[in-house]
Amino acid sequence: MDEIKFSDDVFEQIKDFEHWYLTEEQKSLIDKLILNEELKERYKRRDLCKFFGQASGNNEVDKFIQEAQLKAKNKHQILEWIEYDKFEDIKYLAKGGFGTIYKAIWKEDPFWKKNYGFPWKIKRETKVALKCLHNSQDISAEFLKELESNIIANESGSDWLGRCFGITKDPKTNNFTMVMELQKCSLRQHLNDNFNSLSWDDKVKILYGISIGIKSIHEGGLIHRDLHCGNILAHSAGISIVADLGLCQPANIKSSQGDDKKIYGVLPYVAPEVLRGNEYTQASDIYGFGIIAYEICTGLPPYHNIAHNELLAIKICQGLRPKSNYKIPQPIVDIINQCWDADPSKRPNNADDLFALINNLNILKVDSAIYNKQIEEADEINKKLSSTVRLPLSTNNTLSYMTHPQAVYTSRLLDFKNLPVPKNADNNNELHVTEYPESLIMDFTKHCINLKNANNNDELHGVEYPESLIMDFTKHGMNLKNADNNDKLHGVDYPGN
Repeated sequence: MDEIKFSDDVFEQIKDFEHWYLTEEQKSLIDKLILNEELKERYKRRDLCKFFGQASGNNEVDKFIQEAQLKAKNKHQILEWIEYDKFEDIKYLAKGGFGTIYKAIWKEDPFWKKNYGFPWKIKRETKVALKCLHNSQDISAEFLKELESNIIANESGSDWLGRCFGITKDPKTNNFTMVMELQKCSLRQHLNDNFNSLSWDDKVKILYGISIGIKSIHEGGLIHRDLHCGNILAHSAGISIVADLGLCQPANIKSSQGDDKKIYGVLPYVAPEVLRGNEYTQASDIYGFGIIAYEICTGLPPYHNIAHNELLAIKICQGLRPKSNYKIPQPIVDIINQCWDADPSKRPNNADDLFALINNLNILKVDSAIYNKQIEEADEINKKLSSTVRLPLSTNNTLSYMTHPQAVYTSRLLDFKNLPVPKNADNNNELHVTEYPESLIMDFTKHCINLKNANNNDELHGVEYPESLIMDFTKHGMNLKNADNNDKLHGVDYPGN
């Protein structure tokens, strides 16, 4: 990249140009000073010299931002170095496995807003989330390579992916900090606060948005590796946004040698083959989607009432899946069961297939009297269960439920040895489903639903699993808490105000 950097002399001559209306004299000077044609054209479009006057002090970070600017294909892929004193009203939000989240006011607009618009339309400030990366003073090239996936995934400019504006550095700790788009809150917080007011239509819309986000990631040849409800953000407009792509590991991680590659993640959402030490794949992302779909449908974090330890990892490999008395319409159950199948080849083939399955729910919602009847009966059963305290306790729209003190919903190192080969459970206890009369059984072929993978070779596979671990809560130190006050439950959260 050295041959296309601005020299100090060139920078001094063009740093104050307003590139959206260059004079003919300025254009002529640029043609003479910038010999690299690609850099010249990119500068004319985006005023790329801004970065080179404000170095981070770290060669790897400087190179990372420079390359991101030069490769940017749209405004959402442009990163910039932002001095820390440009932020004000910085407030702590939450602490995750490898970073601490703050919200702040950025006293300027993002670079692309200042330069793609007109000066008299500039807002001059932006609400942002600051993700301070722990132990990132010596940030590694390996971590930055993972972080690059954030930029690549935004090539389509998808509204369902979280955006990164740039990088800054906390002067007190010298930790590098990602400057991210601020959203209303995490999906987990949204469920805690609003679950009882969510209709099945609302839940399907949330699943729809997440499936589009995953589709955008996979279309770029990428893998998220850390899908969970703390990394799905709720937008004020009801859009679900997939965030934190490539951020589920320590910032100072170095390349592992041989077979010692480490696995990081949130245990309940990690596919069994990954728990055994296999690489994350797009199929493991789809497994994570299945767990998230269960969480959206029931309101409960997966395995909230048991310890997240090696025993749980063993049980997951043996076929255990989250379980609830909450009743879910059959078409949604079928999607969940297929997504969390122990055999990756029996999950939806790719994110396009997953998106198609979720999109079919929208078709059913509109056209199927049977589907609507299933929803009505599920709602009636859930209402009765709630009145007998067999479902999570609630106050108005909020949820309260028991969570085990060793349930961990933030990313961490998962180092389990000699786990069993993943399989689906041997018994017939599937995800709890409303027992519908025969008259309400759907003929999916009438509704354009293909319950096979796209190649028509693998039938939709329902996961079977044993009973959840039965626990005497009083013997395990469990307390009934409102989810809002349970730090372990939320993971990394992004409240808006």
